[in-house]
Amino acid sequence: MEEKLIDFIIDEFLDDPDTEITADTKLISTGMIDSFSLVSLQSFIEQEFGKKIPAPRITAESFDTVRQMINVINQF
Repeated sequence: MEEKLIDFIIDEFLDDPDTEITADTKLISTGMIDSFSLVSLQSFIEQEFGKKIPAPRITAESFDTVRQMINVINQF
């Protein structure tokens, strides 16, 4: 799950495909991705993992790192 999320983020949101990110890289708070990207992430998670995350649970705070995303995903 971690690798798929990282690959998606790099492919969809980052200008430089050689950018290295880890499960703990701050994505939103550092400006690597913006809060509007959360809608695309929500759709990707639903399609890729079959998990429907309610919109109120997807915030800049709860989805700032891939590790945080996985924690939320695993709740559903």
